[in-house]
Amino acid sequence: MFWLTYRQHRMQLTVTAGLLVVVGILLLVNGNTAADSANPAKHFADLYTYLSWLQVVPVAIGVFWGAPLLAVEYERGTTKLVWTQSISRFRWLGVKLGFLAVLATLAGLAFGAMMQRWLEVFPTDRGDTDFTNRFDNPVLFAMTGVAPGAWWLFGFVLGTAAGALIRKTLPAIAATIAVTVGLMIGVTSVRDFYAEPKLVDLGGAGPTGHDPGGRVVEMVMDAAGEVTALKILPQDFYWRFQWTEAAILLAVSLLLTATAAFAIRRRS
Repeated sequence: MFWLTYRQHRMQLTVTAGLLVVVGILLLVNGNTAADSANPAKHFADLYTYLSWLQVVPVAIGVFWGAPLLAVEYERGTTKLVWTQSISRFRWLGVKLGFLAVLATLAGLAFGAMMQRWLEVFPTDRGDTDFTNRFDNPVLFAMTGVAPGAWWLFGFVLGTAAGALIRKTLPAIAATIAVTVGLMIGVTSVRDFYAEPKLVDLGGAGPTGHDPGGRVVEMVMDAAGEVTALKILPQDFYWRFQWTEAAILLAVSLLLTATAAFAIRRRS
């Protein structure tokens, strides 16, 4: 079953592996050049312009890995043959879904590790652009740490569930794109609520020239309208937010997996 799954999806796997190799080479070359440059921010900006588009990779994983997994089988009618053999439909789904889900997650984690290593070349104390901050920049947050692994997994499982429910490839692809993009936008807007912000007392000095040590989410004012304190999300919340987002996406992915299993149980 594993070999058959690989043979059926080797094109998607090869393209994804090629993407990771190309991105890795670009990050390595750009990082080495920036490390010896007097203006590393320029090198960052040159590559970031293109890298920022890779935040949509989870959508592509859902479209090319997930949606065809079951939808194509339904359209071709091969499910009627496969599910009448000695292998049950749940084992068939478990092997294919599990094998590809692990690969999608590992690929996402590898991508996140490469991006994280690249960002280490641009420390803020070198005067680089604020966009290099992986916590404050929502694009970099979603492409570093463990978040890419969770997002790539989610995109794949969502596409699979859409194919199981809709049983038509093109509508399943459309649904995958719409839901993934919508969730990306929604998660970005609520990410600041993952943890209670810390209160930083300014001691009457006001915010001017004061380094809050994190992302300011609210200014606290007194009766006279003077800013007396700041509510911030400290930079060291990065990993807390990463694991929170990954846990949310993992939970949703498990629900989608159960949905796909229920769909093939009810529909032959």
